[in-house]
Amino acid sequence: MALATTIDFLLAKAVDNGVAAGFYAMAANRDGVVYSGGAGTRDGKSPWADDTVAWLASMTKSIVAVAALQLVERGVIGLDTPTADVLPELAASHVLEGYDGDVPRLRPVRTPVTLRMLLSHTAGAGYSFLSADLARYQQENKIPTSLECKLASIVDSPLVYEPGTDTWYGTGLEWVGLAISRLTGRDLATHLREAVFDPLGMVDTAFGIVDRSRLATVWAKTPDGLMTVPFELPAEPEFFSGGGGLYGTPRDYLTFLRMLGAGGVFNGVKLLEPETLTAAQQSHSAVFGRLVSANPATSHDIDLLPGTPVSWSLLGIRNEERTPQARPVGTVAWAGGANCYYWVETDGATAGVLFTQLVPFADPGVIGLFADIEQAARA
Repeated sequence: MALATTIDFLLAKAVDNGVAAGFYAMAANRDGVVYSGGAGTRDGKSPWADDTVAWLASMTKSIVAVAALQLVERGVIGLDTPTADVLPELAASHVLEGYDGDVPRLRPVRTPVTLRMLLSHTAGAGYSFLSADLARYQQENKIPTSLECKLASIVDSPLVYEPGTDTWYGTGLEWVGLAISRLTGRDLATHLREAVFDPLGMVDTAFGIVDRSRLATVWAKTPDGLMTVPFELPAEPEFFSGGGGLYGTPRDYLTFLRMLGAGGVFNGVKLLEPETLTAAQQSHSAVFGRLVSANPATSHDIDLLPGTPVSWSLLGIRNEERTPQARPVGTVAWAGGANCYYWVETDGATAGVLFTQLVPFADPGVIGLFADIEQAARA
């Protein structure tokens, strides 16, 4: 069966089964785009397209990581230099070790935090939806959520373990975005546009919605079926969220992935040196498995590659064993909170995205569909 026919069928079947209201998928190899198509609707009436605008959520992180690595290449910051000078609030933070009754156990952080730790999710920063203690602390102290795009969401939140002693998933890239802004003297939106988006021709990716007429609606799975939910990040954020603030399109994001797969170069434009990218794609954390959700309304338990051990590169997760979909060891991948997903092989053999706008995150049906699409793209 031809690739297009196979993936068209998979997408249509997922919509018919109520996995989501609509999807768009794209895949590429070294020769170019090999699949681009969708099923269902983006807003209840209009079909998905390659230029449909969607909330990228945590797929923002990989883009911000590239911008940070560009600064490393220029000698502006080192991967292993303590970040206290540029992020003094982080250096002065505390570690939340738990609660004694109603009293939080807090102690000053002891270990200097580095850029490598922030990029590889080993810095101690956490997300409240993965930590009941952190969620409790933020609620009791009226700390804004990351979706409010306020600096207090990271500055006033404690770490959840001592930097460098564990592997977690959290707000490290929020801190990286703040560091980029301070190091360059310009806001993160401007810097990403000039350093990444404009060179690659990613015309629809921004902190904000470039064209509301192409915007996909966010849907939620409820006991009564799929329902639309009002969602939009602040139009004028207090600070630009390096961990999840971007909107973009399937077409733009696949372009970004093809640059990663081609060694930092796309259409003659070099964003990173191949050596930098190769080092970034290596493992920089301990191996881990399922991430257990503390807030089922936000996310299911996160296990994007069931049964396959993974670790953090500086760009996203990497699988440490070959997967049932024949994903080679070391392939970089990650996802966004509204159930967008990507993979990219380090040698550019294949790359792909699956877009939808559905909460909660890590929907098993969408993860299964993504696996089937990836397997088809490799066949």
